[in-house]
Amino acid sequence: MSDIIAAKDLRSGNTFLFKGNLYQVIENSFNKTAMREGIVKCKVKNLRTGSITIEVLTGEKLEKAEVTTTKMSFSYDDGNNFIFMDNTTYETVEIPHSKLQWEKNFITEGTEVSIQKYGDEILGVALPDQVVAEVTEAEEAVQGNTVTSVQKKAWISTGYEIQVPQFIKKGDKVLINTTLGEYVGRTK
Repeated sequence: MSDIIAAKDLRSGNTFLFKGNLYQVIENSFNKTAMREGIVKCKVKNLRTGSITIEVLTGEKLEKAEVTTTKMSFSYDDGNNFIFMDNTTYETVEIPHSKLQWEKNFITEGTEVSIQKYGDEILGVALPDQVVAEVTEAEEAVQGNTVTSVQKKAWISTGYEIQVPQFIKKGDKVLINTTLGEYVGRTK
């Protein structure tokens, strides 16, 4: 039998099933008035689609969902799927390209990610906050342009385009924020 949780007991990070969807609580508020049952407003993320919505729950009993995460490293791309491997058990997991539209911009060989699962269903991949990537192409710096905030276009090994400072050149290794997809700094 699965665990049941009252809507008023939900906290940030909890995962639950509601109306056939699998949700994770981002934030919530509980409002109790004298003559009515408490109202819980939850900002939730649908773990299957990635959409974020507000759900209003009044006295609902919800089924807890046990979502597990496993650390895995990107192994290779077979053309249709990204293949990840658990470094301790050597178990591999295939995830279709269509499920990793944003993440594919930052995944290179050896990138360690956290794979989220609900039972046998793969929900997605959590990237590290920052990744190191090699610049494979960069625009030429504009001569005489010494303003410190001037940026130019550069492309990393995955083909993703970023804005970088003028001094970055082809072959440099850069640090990229995976949430925003922006340049953070240069590495050695």
